[in-house]
Amino acid sequence: MGVLAYAGYYTLSRVFLKDKKSDAVIYAILFNIVCTLIVGAYACTQGFELLDISAYWLNILVMGVIYALAQVFIFQASKMTEASEVIIISSTRILWAIGAAIVFLDENFTLQKSIGAALILVAVALVSYQKSSKKKKASKSVVAGRVYALLAGLCLGIGFVNDSYILKTADAPSYAALVFFVPTLMTLLIYRPSVSKFKKQLNATLLRNSALLGMFYAIGILASYTAYQKGGDASQIVPIGQSVVILTVLFSVVFLSERDHLARKALGTTMVTLGVLLLI
Repeated sequence: MGVLAYAGYYTLSRVFLKDKKSDAVIYAILFNIVCTLIVGAYACTQGFELLDISAYWLNILVMGVIYALAQVFIFQASKMTEASEVIIISSTRILWAIGAAIVFLDENFTLQKSIGAALILVAVALVSYQKSSKKKKASKSVVAGRVYALLAGLCLGIGFVNDSYILKTADAPSYAALVFFVPTLMTLLIYRPSVSKFKKQLNATLLRNSALLGMFYAIGILASYTAYQKGGDASQIVPIGQSVVILTVLFSVVFLSERDHLARKALGTTMVTLGVLLLI
């Protein structure tokens, strides 16, 4: 269920954000509010457990900033480039997660993990490769979108390691609510100039789109956190979760007609999947 929800989220992000008038920051604020309400309501039905803020205040601060930036980056990437490229490039999050784990958790980096990392990097380079085009303006926009996707991967990777540390003792649904509430506040602080546009752009379509994105992502994150807390084996959860790349590329081809460089995308998807399996 979580995989389908995430694939739906990435596909719809491209559908909604490719409109030139769309604002990634405003979408991020509304998206986080919707997710806070959905996940918070679910956490209350399960018995909400407030995290020990005094013990994890620094982790909460890092989480808020990292995820506030990540969400804006994802929406900016979805605005500028194809959903299939966004999901493949942002998959570098596992490389950043491993890097953070090596630095902060003193984990080892084996030959197998090196090969996995190399496969993911080659896949990103393969998907990002583009011959010179006469449409220079469009090309610059696409390149910027890819950079945003890469930055989103960096933020999500660091966030994953931070979450893993907190979830050793925290209640998953309750923490998931904070994962959206705190970044909402941080987004309002970091992107204050964009907040002034909020009332002008607020309309029924924007609310509907944000609600749909929030619903899909909330389902995905609750499924992921709950799987880990219920004792799920990471060696099983990670490969299953990685199938979101395959599904998103498939959805983008079927529903968004993103058929340019299809062979490269298919090869890149395969390489990313194999790379993740080697990194477990």
